[in-house]
Amino acid sequence: MVKRSLPVTIAAILFFGTTLVQAYEVRVEEVINNPTVIYKKALSVDVTLGIWNRVLDNPCLMGRLWEIYKFQPSYKVTKVDTGIHVSDPSGITGDIRRVGQSDHARTFYGTGRFDHWAVPSFFTANGVAIFEYKTDRNRLSGEVKIFMRGNNGISRFVMKIFSGILTRRINNRIENNLEDMKKIIRDIANDPHKVREALAGQLMSDFNKVFPVMEIKPAKE
Repeated sequence: MVKRSLPVTIAAILFFGTTLVQAYEVRVEEVINNPTVIYKKALSVDVTLGIWNRVLDNPCLMGRLWEIYKFQPSYKVTKVDTGIHVSDPSGITGDIRRVGQSDHARTFYGTGRFDHWAVPSFFTANGVAIFEYKTDRNRLSGEVKIFMRGNNGISRFVMKIFSGILTRRINNRIENNLEDMKKIIRDIANDPHKVREALAGQLMSDFNKVFPVMEIKPAKE
């Protein structure tokens, strides 16, 4: 059960959140300098820099759109004082915060665990996700680097043993999630009216605040 379930634990760090870098600087450096597992993935998205950065900076809104599109897994994203809390039906839970940013980069820090009766509670881990990218007109390319570190000796030992399984699970999750997220981004950029038709109330207001009507223009082929 641990072999099958533990690799999923760390997937929660792949989501996004907000906070100040100073409060987590020591933990972030520890994860990056002494990771248990490292994962890297090239990124390529047909999107402008402005829309992409707004996507990364508004995880709760994107989580709600994910629900409306009925993509799987069915993530539940809620705002908390320090950033966001993420969970899904498989038992993945995580608390995520943005800890750094520039025009062409975002850094996120998160803690993840697997909320399941068959997995001991001490199997937890911290992670840092660094997105670095550049744009050429309406095409964005770059890389996401994931650094993961178990919170204790047992977690680190098990993660190292199953590091191959862990990285494959993370790769599958990232590839599938990114492909689905591209569909939402494409609609935001090319057909925002279609997105707005599915929204109402506060969600509509939040969407228009992040993606103002007059600022969204169809991407050129």
